[in-house]
Amino acid sequence: MSTPHLPPGSASPPTPKGVVPLGIDLGAVAGQRMVLLSLEVWDGWADLRFARVDVGATQRLTRRVPPADAWTITADGQALEIFDAVGRGDRTFSNGEVRLVPAPALDATLEVRVEVVPGQPALSTGVTLFDDGLDETVSSTDPGTPEERPEQR
Repeated sequence: MSTPHLPPGSASPPTPKGVVPLGIDLGAVAGQRMVLLSLEVWDGWADLRFARVDVGATQRLTRRVPPADAWTITADGQALEIFDAVGRGDRTFSNGEVRLVPAPALDATLEVRVEVVPGQPALSTGVTLFDDGLDETVSSTDPGTPEERPEQR
């Protein structure tokens, strides 16, 4: 049995509202780097697009895409429902999307936390969205110590 791909009550056909480019490198943990690519906004929901890249894995992944329960995302301090997390890929690279309900406002501050490798520290960041992309005052936080975190812009 399959689960619905769209959140209950979604408009049909779905209407895209816009895409906010992110390009935020969360860093790496246990040799797995995570990058937040963009936020795709639709009527009533949003898809947070991401990529995972093996940069010298120290342990085998049980899943190549972090499942829905590995993600915690808030907008302006309010928890967003993680409706689904899906993707495709292999051991060296995977990409996918986390479906969020409701869609955050385009001026919201998002806090994103993801456990990429079970049992390892989560990677996290905070970012303020704008209609035209990111505020230049992006801040990143991380409760763990991921390897090789590049500087944010």
